[in-house]
Amino acid sequence: MRAQLERPDATLAIVVPPPRIRPSFELFVDVPAAEALRLVEARIEASEAVRGWVALPYAELRMPERDRFRWSPRLALYAEDAPGGTTLSCRLQPEPDVWTAYVALWAAVIVAGLGVTMYGLSQWVVSGGVPWVMLVGLPVIGALAGLLYAGAVVGQRRGAAQTWLLERELQAALDGHGPRLVDEPIDDLPRARGSR
Repeated sequence: MRAQLERPDATLAIVVPPPRIRPSFELFVDVPAAEALRLVEARIEASEAVRGWVALPYAELRMPERDRFRWSPRLALYAEDAPGGTTLSCRLQPEPDVWTAYVALWAAVIVAGLGVTMYGLSQWVVSGGVPWVMLVGLPVIGALAGLLYAGAVVGQRRGAAQTWLLERELQAALDGHGPRLVDEPIDDLPRARGSR
C-alpha cells in the first residue's frame, strides 16, 4: 500500500508494509551480549509490567499472568556479539499454544488444498469433464486461508497495547546504551537549512 502526501514543493511517498504474522526487528546496543541481557534481566526483576527469563544468548519478555489473554504477545530476544556492541534479534510472537494451533490450522488448509487439487486433476484426466471439485473446493480453501490470515491480523490488533508495552520495557532496559534499529541510518551530522 502506498500513500502520497502532496506539498507545494515536493511529493512524499509513505510505504505501509502489510501486517506480518510474527513481526521481527533488530536492535544494536553498544554493550557486550552478556551485559545487554543482564540489563534486560534487571528490568524484568524491577518491573511490575512484564515477566520473563534470560538464559544467554536468549531472553523473553511476556505479560504477567494477571494481564495475559489469548492474544497476548511475547517478545523473544537473541543476543549476538557484534563489532562495538551487540545485535539483538527481536521477534514478537503469540503464546506457544496459540502459535501451535495456528500452524496446525494452516497445515490442515494446505493439505486440504493439495487434496482438492489432486482429486480435481484426476477427475479432469480420467473423465475429461469439468473438475467441479476444484471449481468449488479451491475458492473455499482460499476463503479459509484468508480467514486464518485475518484472524492473525485481528489478534495482533487486540494485543497492540501489550506489544507496545513489551517494546517500551525493552527500550527502558537498554536506555543509556544507545539502542537503535539496525536498519536505521547513522546520520548525526547537522543539516543545512533547506537540504534533504
